[in-house]
Amino acid sequence: MAKKKPKPLPLPNPVNSNPSHDAEHTIYVAGTGGGKTSAVKHIGLVPKASQVVFFDPYRNYAGSKFQGQMCHGTESRLAFVKALILARKRGESFKLAYVPKEGATADELEFYSSVVWSVGNGRASKLHVVIEELASCVETSGKLKGRAGELLRGGRQYGLVVHTVFQRGQEVPKTVTEQSSVWWVGAVNSLSDASWLADKRGLDVNVIAGLKSAKVNKKRIGKPIAEYLLVRDGIGNVEHRAFNCASGTKLTLNYR
Repeated sequence: MAKKKPKPLPLPNPVNSNPSHDAEHTIYVAGTGGGKTSAVKHIGLVPKASQVVFFDPYRNYAGSKFQGQMCHGTESRLAFVKALILARKRGESFKLAYVPKEGATADELEFYSSVVWSVGNGRASKLHVVIEELASCVETSGKLKGRAGELLRGGRQYGLVVHTVFQRGQEVPKTVTEQSSVWWVGAVNSLSDASWLADKRGLDVNVIAGLKSAKVNKKRIGKPIAEYLLVRDGIGNVEHRAFNCASGTKLTLNYR
């Protein structure tokens, strides 16, 4: 007998639309060992004293400190809903991770996104929404549907700032790339990946291809230093820097 799917939770819509919020959705893209998750933790695009909720299939955040504050994690859908609603009502800084029992799947992402969407409030503190392993949860490079897509298209006006983490831009829906104004770009796995990024953001493909990953530098100089480009809106608004993935220390390229 086929297992019945659980009924969707009766969740409310976000409130207090506020179009004055800046566009801050952020992408972190790099190959294996490129420093994506470390960038989320250390670069500062997620402010230290902010409210943050993670989609955390590989437990990169749950049970450890994020910028000095313990990140509490749960696999229970009900516990996640209760914890997030309570934390938002308190209005203070918090770090909460949903660890999906089924892993990085479309169903788990949609549940997480639906809950996060429901606590949006354009007049409350901003809620930073970190989604790890996005590409594993979607099956299209076209429009991202459901509440996950809604977070990116409409979340800004409700104070929701989405941070998506993945390895290859070609594998994620165009909704993600088109709605994200800030791109953190680390070392990628191939020239085709570098070319795609260069084309999308008007970057020098040779600079992207020349970025060194934390994995390479750990073997080369014994330190997990990741090089990256931080690209914001505006022509030429690009930073080329490096950081230590273990300590979070930001470096210039003179580390070489």
